[in-house]
Amino acid sequence: MLIALFAYDMPHRKTQDLFARLNASQHTIAAVIAAPPVALNIPHASIRTKLRHVGLIHPRELAEAAGIPYRVAEHNSTECAVILKDSGAQAGVIGGARILKGAVLNAAPLGIVNFHPGKIPEARGLDALFWSVYRDIDVGVTSHVIDERVDGGRIVEWRPLPLHADDTFLDLGERLIEIQTDMVLTAIERIEKGRLQQVQIPKDSLNRKMPVELEAQLPAMLPAYLRRRVSA
Repeated sequence: MLIALFAYDMPHRKTQDLFARLNASQHTIAAVIAAPPVALNIPHASIRTKLRHVGLIHPRELAEAAGIPYRVAEHNSTECAVILKDSGAQAGVIGGARILKGAVLNAAPLGIVNFHPGKIPEARGLDALFWSVYRDIDVGVTSHVIDERVDGGRIVEWRPLPLHADDTFLDLGERLIEIQTDMVLTAIERIEKGRLQQVQIPKDSLNRKMPVELEAQLPAMLPAYLRRRVSA
């Protein structure tokens, strides 16, 4: 299948991993569509869930080395929709993007698949890992063909995260990225076969940034959360 990979125009771990997995598969990356990076006005969490990487490869370098067209465009622009259609891609995969809207959503015949690091709809929105631990929800990844709703659309797969009693939030965050990469080929196979489930989204189910006073409680909550699930 021809796939368009959505990315940020900068080195990015998830994009790099998804690119490698797709490029090594039987599928073809028809284009990498990279959005210029934008500074977000979202406070940093006090709990780290990602490594501070060195040596990441810029997606332009990856694309050019593989002979894949690399285009820089705002993801919600008419230009992006045209690039996506002209690429001939049957589906899109999000390696990095903000909320997609409008014509871009309809430019790939089989849709655009995202990997959300939380259970949909129970852990929609920001800080999915933190809210999952706080609300005692299973941690894992949902792949879904997106629509204009935040973390909405059609479910492709829910995959729980393997847990260990001595996990830290950094362990969980890194493993969530790894499992997203591991899910991408299954997602493509399922959307090609139309094996999807419409998401029923309860009203007011979208999570916002976790308040600092709740975030401060998480380190003490995590060991008990893990014990309940590892021993189950």
